[in-house]
Amino acid sequence: MRRTGAVTLKRRGVAAFIVLGFAAPAVFFSSNPTYAEGPLVTEMTEPRFWAIIAESTPFEADTDRQSAVLRASLEKLTPAELEGYERIFDRLMKESYSWDLWGAAYLANGGASDDGFEYFRCWLISKGEGIFRKVSAHPDSLAEILAKDSGGELEFEEFAYIARDVWGKKTGRDPGDMPGAAAMMYDTKPSGIPFHEDPTSLMKRYPKLWARFAAN
Repeated sequence: MRRTGAVTLKRRGVAAFIVLGFAAPAVFFSSNPTYAEGPLVTEMTEPRFWAIIAESTPFEADTDRQSAVLRASLEKLTPAELEGYERIFDRLMKESYSWDLWGAAYLANGGASDDGFEYFRCWLISKGEGIFRKVSAHPDSLAEILAKDSGGELEFEEFAYIARDVWGKKTGRDPGDMPGAAAMMYDTKPSGIPFHEDPTSLMKRYPKLWARFAAN
């Protein structure tokens, strides 16, 4: 049995003009991203974060391919944008650090250690915003989004490290030095009420997951 205790540049569109003599017209350089100077460096927002994840979700059946697609998307970002991406990822990991969700992972995976729960939440984020929000708010709904023949543990550890690795290669620094890098363990306890491992309690708290996974 696995333990369940918690451990735990924006490039300014230079409105520059060059005057070539008094009769020559000014030449204006637009900041429009379609120009040859390249796209603007913009702030990493949560909608943009989820848009990047969405580029990889069509390949979720093959985690190696999904990782490769996500890496390709992240390689287009600047180091500053990657740091913003990582801060959002870290915040989502912390927001989903709840006992209620941990119990769901415990049932679905046949046990969930502290690190196993971390990797479960990486997996959940990799599924995209809609599924992440739904399951985070109603963990028992996890039973509804899994394919009938789904097998194996619902974990995706590698997903947590791709942005750090890309940042490290771009900056020449150790990926662990990335500002805002998500801590995989927390000093605080999960939010909410701890779940109990006895069958009666699990059946009552997660009726759909119990019906789906109790045999395991």
